[in-house]
Amino acid sequence: MGSMDKAGIVIAIAIVAAAVGFTMTGGTGSPQDIPVTIGKSTEPIKDVTKKTTEKIKELSESGTKVMKDVSEKTQDIVKETKDIGKTAKELTTSKLPSRLVSIPAGTSVPGCDDVDKCYDPPSLIIFKGGEVIWRNDDSSAHTVTSGDIVNGPDGKFDSGLVMSGKTFSHKFEESGEYAYFCMIHPWANASVTVN
Repeated sequence: MGSMDKAGIVIAIAIVAAAVGFTMTGGTGSPQDIPVTIGKSTEPIKDVTKKTTEKIKELSESGTKVMKDVSEKTQDIVKETKDIGKTAKELTTSKLPSRLVSIPAGTSVPGCDDVDKCYDPPSLIIFKGGEVIWRNDDSSAHTVTSGDIVNGPDGKFDSGLVMSGKTFSHKFEESGEYAYFCMIHPWANASVTVN
């Protein structure tokens, strides 16, 4: 826990203690149950002092109990917050689901690029550490090669020939935008965005 968090907790406890004290005095700043001894009094000063001392002690103990309760609740909240953070980390680093991309029938013939269906889906967003599986649903062999037709392969991943009915998978360990294409059918291209 950072020093700013600790300072915030101390300030919160001080505010609660002041509010409890203010509430106990009825909002006047002076205790209501403490008798006023200015003027005529029917009780000796010793008795009034004793009662006042007892009331102050009672209020002090009550304030101490409230501060202890606030401190315990604050510690519970801090623990719960740490637990939530741990759970979130476990969820993001646990095995992420694989995403399937189809190489549809007819991709080996020009025209699939006109309707953006040479790879289906043509663009995909996944989390870092996620895996994409490409399945060749066409009758012709294809490749899944990172890069683009203008600049060529960039060497980040390459399936080699993926025969009809077969698959290729790649796990993305770094964030970024990954363009890919088919070396045999250069009109077939798509992308994966990794967050």
